[in-house]
Amino acid sequence: MLLNFSTSEVKGLFWLRLAYFSFLLVLFFLCRRLRLERILAPVVGGIALILFVYGVFQKFLIFPRILEQAASGHSFYAQALRIRIASGRIFAIFALPTLYAMICGLLLIFIVHYFYHSRGWARTFWALLFLLGGFNLVLTQSFGGILFFAAGSLFYLFSSRIFKVKFLAPLLMVLALVLFLVTALRFSEARELAPARLRLANWAQAGRLIEQAPLLGVGLGNYETAVPPHVRRSEPASIYAHNFFLQLAAETGVPLFLLLAVVFLAWLKRNMSGFLKAENAVFAGACILILFFNMFDVGSFFLAAGVSLAVALSQVARMERPARLHNFVAAALLAAVLLVQAYAADRQKSGDLWLSQGDPARAEALYKDSLRFNPHSYRAWLGLAHIARQRGDRMAADRALRKVLEIHPGQPYANYLLSVSSWQRGAYLTALFHARCAARANRRNKEYQRWHEVVQGNFSLQPPRPGN
Repeated sequence: MLLNFSTSEVKGLFWLRLAYFSFLLVLFFLCRRLRLERILAPVVGGIALILFVYGVFQKFLIFPRILEQAASGHSFYAQALRIRIASGRIFAIFALPTLYAMICGLLLIFIVHYFYHSRGWARTFWALLFLLGGFNLVLTQSFGGILFFAAGSLFYLFSSRIFKVKFLAPLLMVLALVLFLVTALRFSEARELAPARLRLANWAQAGRLIEQAPLLGVGLGNYETAVPPHVRRSEPASIYAHNFFLQLAAETGVPLFLLLAVVFLAWLKRNMSGFLKAENAVFAGACILILFFNMFDVGSFFLAAGVSLAVALSQVARMERPARLHNFVAAALLAAVLLVQAYAADRQKSGDLWLSQGDPARAEALYKDSLRFNPHSYRAWLGLAHIARQRGDRMAADRALRKVLEIHPGQPYANYLLSVSSWQRGAYLTALFHARCAARANRRNKEYQRWHEVVQGNFSLQPPRPGN
């Protein structure tokens, strides 16, 4: 692990990823000593009702209003937001429609379980909630989400012994109908095989990253900082590998990844009987769904998916022993660390939002607030550098840019801006160095490539200046 830390370009991202996985591990050990099935019924019902109702409101009330407002705006934020929601794919409170589709599928499996084991008005409630959740799943327009749900729900239905083989054909027909409906909604993308092409390109990029650092990896949490140089000009760019296992292998290195895989498979072999018990069917079905999500997206790197997997696995391998105090304490401490980081990231993203809307004063205050809780946020420093450049304060901008490069030496935009600044003050060799770093870090950005060519082509023609 120390060797993996040494290969991490951005050390802060390593510690955050380590804290995240440690939290999931502690949560697993804590929850496996608790019996959660009865507790989860009101939790699932409440969360599902809130999310599903909000998803419908988002589609039919919030999206139209945002599109009307964005239509009159010309800021970067307004244009990006319009493109994002013009497709009509809902995502509720989550970052991506595919992630929300996974959450919908997960909740629907539990809803089916509680519907089967309830009576009277409770069964009516679960039935209506299932219809509302299914509607949300369709509105996400996620091919993968429907396939994940199909795999998890089929496993649950058969392993719980409540489903007969003779009903398999009608069920598959219903699932196929839903898939065809989503295909019709996204026909232009489906015709071009855009989702498949995106994943194949991202998998190829992860493969190149693994090939570059097969032994030690690029460091936990550092996939997003290491992958840009491996994205070719004709490929779609992404900070994710769209495959949990490929991204983990790229971050940890092949030997450590294989060691983790062997340990997990040995644990799985010891606990396989728990997956086959009818009483654990709903949790096993949830694990199957999340497994497929991990295969076609980064899966458990998302907090919602990681926590869901930890809880589901804990109930499959439950221990009839009382929970220990140190598990609660460790989970609380790690959760506090993650919450502080989440708050800092939220402040930084809010700063990006206000900066794009032309309010640098508010953006600057938010960036500084973010840095109070996470002084190693290179994105916040980059925002401050951008504001300083807008104000014409080159010295403050350069200080912020150097701070960015102390944290993330390969950050392409910071290298580009520092190269321009260095060229303007006559530090031509420094300008060439940073221009080359920017061009190598992002081969798809034509502006970086052109600037590197300009600096390289004119470097020998510039007279040296004293002190530079």
